[in-house]
Formats: sequence, structure tokens, C-alpha cells
Amino acid sequence: MTIIHEENIFLQQPLDSQVEAFKFLAKQTFCLGIAHDEKEVYQKLLEREKEGTTGIMSGFAIPHAKSQTINEPSMIIVTLNKGIEWNSLDRQSVDFIFALFIPDSEAGTTHLKLLSLVARSLMRKEVTEQLRKAKSKTEIATILTKEIGEDI
Repeated sequence: MTIIHEENIFLQQPLDSQVEAFKFLAKQTFCLGIAHDEKEVYQKLLEREKEGTTGIMSGFAIPHAKSQTINEPSMIIVTLNKGIEWNSLDRQSVDFIFALFIPDSEAGTTHLKLLSLVARSLMRKEVTEQLRKAKSKTEIATILTKEIGEDI
């Protein structure tokens, strides 16, 4: 199954907080047909964040939600027009979000594999530099497909 879709990439969004980002992501899961309960996805994102920050390093965050309301493993990528507070590990604001959405039935398998692939890719400076230089959805999708593969 292909996990990277250009229609799931949103560039330069004017979001002002982590809560706004989670609401935007939850709404998109519903609009894109990824999930059938926007409110539950939002709650799952909040619950996961309470367990520990999903803000990693250098302005990147990987929030994720697992729920029975999610239809298929999916990723939504959002770039922000300015950094927002995320309680990141390096205390930097976040302006690049890789949100993962996983059905409960794949919580221990697909979820961990996808999270690991994305996190490892974002630990490589050449990848984060390429992503930051990318000006289009196509460029971002191409970089990620090369890094993590098309199929999960």
C-alpha cells in the first residue's frame, strides 16, 4: 500500500498552536477519507502527545494516532508558515509535521515500522535539508518516497 500521496501534503499552513495543528490534521483525516470520526482522531492525537512529546529535532514533529476509526495506514504532511511551540526534545518550535494515522488492527506492526522509517529519515541532515528546500508537494513526495519507499 502506498503511504505517500501528494493530496495528503499541505504547504505553508497558517496554524498558530499544537491544538490548531491537531484539529487541522483530524479534519483532514475525515475530508480525505482516512478516518470516519474526526473528533476521535483529534482525541487520539491529544492522548498520544500527553504520553510524551512527538516533537523531535530541528523543527520536525511526528504526531500519530491509532484508532478503530482510521480506515487505512496513512500519513499527512504539513508545513507551517511559522514555527509553533511543541515542547520538542530540542526546545525548537515546529514547522514541519509528519502525522501518522494507523488502524488499531495494525498498531504493533505497520505503526512501528512507519514511525521508525520516518524518524530514521529525519535524523539524517541531508534528508531534512532536502525537505526544507522543497518548494512543492511533488518534491516532498519524491524525497520521502526515495527515503522510506512507496509501500509499507
